[in-house]
Amino acid sequence: MFRKAAALAAIGFTVLAATPPAYATSPDDAPASAATPITVIVDAAHPAGRLAADAVGLSFEMRELGIGNLDPARGNMTQLMRTLGAGNLRIGGNTLDRDTLWVPAGQAAPEPKPDWVQDVVTPADLRRLRGLLDATDWKAEVGVNVGRWDPALAADQVRAMDRILGKRLVAVECGNEPDQWEGKALRPAGFAYPQYHADWAACADVVGHDRIAGPDTAGTSSSWASSLAADEHDRMSMLTVHQYASGPDLTIDRMLAPAQITSQLNAVAANLAAANAHGLPMRVDEANSAYSGGVDGVSNKYASALWVIDYGLSMARAGLAGVNIHGGLGVCNDPIWNGKFQRYTPICASSTAYELAQQYKVMPIYYGIWMARQMGPGRFLPVTLTSDHNISAYAVKGDDGRTRIAVVNKDGASAEVTLSVGGRDRAGSVLTMTGAALDQEATAVQGATVDATGRFHPVPSPARVRGGTLTLTVGAAGAVVVTV
Repeated sequence: MFRKAAALAAIGFTVLAATPPAYATSPDDAPASAATPITVIVDAAHPAGRLAADAVGLSFEMRELGIGNLDPARGNMTQLMRTLGAGNLRIGGNTLDRDTLWVPAGQAAPEPKPDWVQDVVTPADLRRLRGLLDATDWKAEVGVNVGRWDPALAADQVRAMDRILGKRLVAVECGNEPDQWEGKALRPAGFAYPQYHADWAACADVVGHDRIAGPDTAGTSSSWASSLAADEHDRMSMLTVHQYASGPDLTIDRMLAPAQITSQLNAVAANLAAANAHGLPMRVDEANSAYSGGVDGVSNKYASALWVIDYGLSMARAGLAGVNIHGGLGVCNDPIWNGKFQRYTPICASSTAYELAQQYKVMPIYYGIWMARQMGPGRFLPVTLTSDHNISAYAVKGDDGRTRIAVVNKDGASAEVTLSVGGRDRAGSVLTMTGAALDQEATAVQGATVDATGRFHPVPSPARVRGGTLTLTVGAAGAVVVTV
């Protein structure tokens, strides 16, 4: 008997039979469906933690703001965000501290610019961002450059952010990945949490209110986040860290392995406990499959869509307020800055001409984000799974009174799944995400794809609950969201 004990106990899965079959790169090559029955039992009587509507959001570099992107008056970004539904947008990244200069209203950027400056952000950029947030009903966290600290400029930027972004500003982020400043020559040797705490406190003094997030550390293993939560929770609105599934050695098999969920959850556990102990929500406000822009053939392929459903929902079920999937708006799979590639981004341009027009396409991971967001808002329900497949499942009692169940089949074999949801006979619906192959880009939901305007209209398939159960087939390397 094969049991995914740690990660799946929290959702009540029981896994029977033998080791799951190996992945098939193409669903066409998949072995026949296993005979062992696969069941998902939903416990509707014991709702647990909350799944927020914005639990899976987006993250972009500060440079996207400074170079004129995220413009509601151009291209299709507004519609692409509307298609996802109201959400959370984080603006920061490496370009925040490394090369972004704030220039106050009525002033021109200095000439010549300091050697380190590559991007300039002004109040006009914030007004453009406010227009986008209003048009899409999103909210944002926005960073202030603390790596190259200038208290006068920071104070001016915060005043402008408060005035222009208003209710759309969830939090000010004081710097980005300070645990790497020493290695990036932004701080001297020996820079550690005590020195960072002093820098953060100086930023917090300038901000002057408690809508502050931090520490935005590069990873989840650092103790800086739990220390900051203990030291500064009264001046914070959110604890934030970054998390990537792997580095340049990531493979599809590793990304979709059951152990990946366990590893992700274990990595955030200590910081999440600290956040909970001090009454702070926690977001992984920069996340994706692999750091340094992703891995070609993995991060930019259909497999990433399956991964992100698991990632977003498992993190939310564990108690995180949400995750923000990082990306950039350059040409798909091309370098955008500092040699970093566009291999993990949810949204990108198919050519330079489209990039200049801000006319973007979506990558497979966008579809996975969309699928995960169909589950909320609501409260997680415990589930029990019996399966010999590499399958994950999640259930949510929606604020609208309906129950939604996500089943993610990461195997190379199709799976006949019986959902036990109880209650009377009633109608339901199913959304199915499919891909041409794990290592191919083509992705669709109900056969539908996002069009050039950013609109997306998959039509659910009807389903029916009889005797408290519903049985359906989840194809090899496929995912469904069932609503009853």
